[in-house]
Amino acid sequence: MSQSDHSTAVSPATRPAPRAMAPTVAGWLVGVQGALLSWIVVVTPVVAAFTATAARPFNAGVSWADAARFGSDLWVLGHFGWTAIGADAARAVVTVSPLGLPLVSALACAALTRVTAARGWPLIGGGVLGFLMVGAVIGYVFARDARPSAWLALLGGAGAAAAGLIWGSRPTLKRLLGRPYQPLVEHLPPELRLAPKAAMIALGLVLAGASGLVIALIAGGWRRFGELFGSLQAGVVGGIALGLLCLMLVPNLVAWMVAYSAGPGFSVGAGTEFSPFETAGGVEPALPLLGLLPTTAPPGFALAVVLIPVLAGLAAGWWFQRQWFAPWWRYLIGAAVLALVAAAGLAALVALAGGSLGPGRLREVGAPFWPLAGWLWLELGIGASIGACALSIVGHEETWRKSKRTKGE
Repeated sequence: MSQSDHSTAVSPATRPAPRAMAPTVAGWLVGVQGALLSWIVVVTPVVAAFTATAARPFNAGVSWADAARFGSDLWVLGHFGWTAIGADAARAVVTVSPLGLPLVSALACAALTRVTAARGWPLIGGGVLGFLMVGAVIGYVFARDARPSAWLALLGGAGAAAAGLIWGSRPTLKRLLGRPYQPLVEHLPPELRLAPKAAMIALGLVLAGASGLVIALIAGGWRRFGELFGSLQAGVVGGIALGLLCLMLVPNLVAWMVAYSAGPGFSVGAGTEFSPFETAGGVEPALPLLGLLPTTAPPGFALAVVLIPVLAGLAAGWWFQRQWFAPWWRYLIGAAVLALVAAAGLAALVALAGGSLGPGRLREVGAPFWPLAGWLWLELGIGASIGACALSIVGHEETWRKSKRTKGE
């Protein structure tokens, strides 16, 4: 080797490190992977079910591409679009979105964000763009009956992706947002500064109580669920696809249990009502998951269920009054604000879980927004007022001393 070769050689220690991927590009890849993952979760069981039953007479004239288009229709429906079912003479629109699918999209984006070195707003913007690009292909190329509502699915998918990206980037975003906005937040009254955090506590506790009701329904109605599932004779692979659909609808059932615990209840078809005080069911459910809905309530059950939002407000109000020292009437204002925020969020979730499940009576599924929001605000407000005011009066001196120690006075 010549002397010039020795002089131009670069040692590994002095070799420049590879350039990191731009945050926008990294976010774009996260969004693309998240959208593809949520699409695969829906399409794979549908195509597998068609492949296993391709020789059956009812699948005559149906190709695997038709099965993929049907799965793409479900993807659009799951991201808050709508799709049409049935023949032209009896065509019906389905608008009930399985909330499990946008949850999968959000969780996929959050998990992929956590393993990405980049963080911040460029990553979030790139991720939403990547999700939109894949969603546009799914909605406008692969989907068929749901194609007119693909733009709605793009909006819903962008929201789910943004939520997952923000959750995965929350440590960085908290640092970025804290610098410019911290002085503004500190000058807000405590009623406004602390109420959103307390509202999240109340909202989480109500959802936890509703999830407990769903677990109780599954434990008590498992046999009926199995009978309805077996009566459909879907086969092994078709049963997997049906089971996946029921699993994707479990978050909808949790949302309906929120309306159930509030008192007004919900409906699964015109003329039906499911509430702690009255149950009026309809025809035999075509979906096994609907067989889990409550039919009768034991004595005292209604009062125990309605106490769920009240107790959630009580815990949130107790946390609220422990954060600062003020006259009792300011606690009342804060309790009203936190109850309003939590009630609006819960009622919006229930509204997203409702819609139309088919023709005729099934066009009315879910609960109306305004009556439900009003009941939740009342119940959460009562609990929060008790937690914030009554407990602060009982522990007035202790709360005052805690506040003085915190301020260093």
